Amino acid sequence: MALAVGILIFAVAVLLFLLLICQYEMKNISRQLESIMESDTNRLVHTVGAGGAGRRLINAVNAVLGKMRREGIAYRQKSHDLELMMTNISHDLRTPLTSAMGYASLIRSGEIPQEEQARELAIVEQRLLRLEELINSFFEFSKIISEDRKPEMEQINLTALLEETIAHYYDDYCERGRMIIFENDRTKCMVYSNRNMLMRVFENLIGNGLKHGEGDLCIVLSCSDGIRISFSNKPVDEDIDVSRIFDEFYTTDISRSKGNTGLGLAIAKQFTRMLGGKISAESRGGMFTIIVELPGK
Repeated sequence: MALAVGILIFAVAVLLFLLLICQYEMKNISRQLESIMESDTNRLVHTVGAGGAGRRLINAVNAVLGKMRREGIAYRQKSHDLELMMTNISHDLRTPLTSAMGYASLIRSGEIPQEEQARELAIVEQRLLRLEELINSFFEFSKIISEDRKPEMEQINLTALLEETIAHYYDDYCERGRMIIFENDRTKCMVYSNRNMLMRVFENLIGNGLKHGEGDLCIVLSCSDGIRISFSNKPVDEDIDVSRIFDEFYTTDISRSKGNTGLGLAIAKQFTRMLGGKISAESRGGMFTIIVELPGK
C-alpha cells in the first residue's frame, strides 16, 4: 500500500513539474509573440524545453508568422503599386485632356486662320479618342479583376483567328516599314476557347510589338505538341524587367513617354489565365518573345 502511495505521489509530482514547464513555455511563447507583434522584426518564436506537441505548436505559430510577413510584404508592394497606378492614371488622362483643351481654346480665340482650324480640330479629335481609349482600358481592366464569370467556350480555328487579327494590324506595320511574319505547322488548329477573349489577347500582343518593337514581328503557331503561340521581335527598350512585364501598370520610361498605360499585357495575362492557358516572356539574344500556351482541344 505504501509503495502504491509513493508511486502515486511521484507521478503527481512529475505531472506538476511537467505542468509548470508547460506554463513556463506558454508564458515564454506569449512574451515572444507580444515582442514580435510590437516591433518590425523577422524573428521567430524559439524554445528550448518544448516537447513534441509543444514543438509542433511552435512550428505552426512560426508558419503563421511567416505567412503574415509574406502577406505584409505583398500588401506593401500592392500599396506602392496602387500609388504608382493612381499617378500614372492621372498623368495618362491629364495629358490628352490638357492638349485637347489647349487646341480647343486656341480655335475658340480666333487667332488662327480659318484654313488651319480643320487641322487643329483633327488634333483635338485625336486627343479625345486617346482619352476615350485610356478610359475604356481602365474600365475594362477593373471589370476583369472584379468579375468572377466563366467565359463561354466554343471550338475555334486558331490559325484563322490569328490570320484575321494579323490583318487588322497589317497596314499599321506596313506604314512603319515593318512586316508581320506568320509561321504555322497546320492550316487548321482547333482549340476550345472564347473567340473574343483570344482575339483581344492577340490584339494586345501584336499591338505591343507595334508600339515597343523594331523590325518584323514573327508569330509562330505550333499545334504538334500542345498549342503554343510565340510573338517575337526586337524591343525598342532593352531595359525590360521580364519578371514584371505582365504586372498591372508596369511600364518602362520609354513606354510612359509614348502614353502607354501598361494595361495591354496585364489584360492579355488575365484573359489567358481565364481561358485555362499560360503566358510568359523571355528576352534572349536581343529578341523579346511572349509565349502563349493554350489547353488542347
